[in-house]
Amino acid sequence: MSRERNESRATIVPDGTEQMDECRAWLAFAQTDYDCAEYLNKAPLHPRPLNVICYHCQQAAEKAIKALIVYFGSQGGVPKAHDLSFLLGQIRHIVFERKRIEISHDLMTMADSLSKYGVAPRYPNEMEVDEAQTAKALKSSGKIIAWVRQVIAAEPVQK
Repeated sequence: MSRERNESRATIVPDGTEQMDECRAWLAFAQTDYDCAEYLNKAPLHPRPLNVICYHCQQAAEKAIKALIVYFGSQGGVPKAHDLSFLLGQIRHIVFERKRIEISHDLMTMADSLSKYGVAPRYPNEMEVDEAQTAKALKSSGKIIAWVRQVIAAEPVQK
């Protein structure tokens, strides 16, 4: 884990309410999954657990998006869903009344590409994953986490 990442993790969410504490917990949870994916990707394992790496990438993105849902205050709590596009849609719904959050087409595409790793890789022989898919999953997951942190930094919650 880089020092820069640690510093941004420590300063991204303002101190205060239970909502902030829960958001911070979701982001830490997301970062742990991402760190696991990166570690497994670099570990000298043969064969490399590509499906497990992709699973952790999906989980990292899912938990980061859920941190944003918590941050903006979902009425029904955090959805128990693994479809990242659905979760991003929940963010659009939550913040529509207050302020429009930019969810780009590229971000939706990354979310769609990661969603398939939320369930199938947990079962033997359900999904074959190659090196290129794994690299794309790592990149997409990292970008989604960075986007969530950027949105939180730019959108102070109104009390």
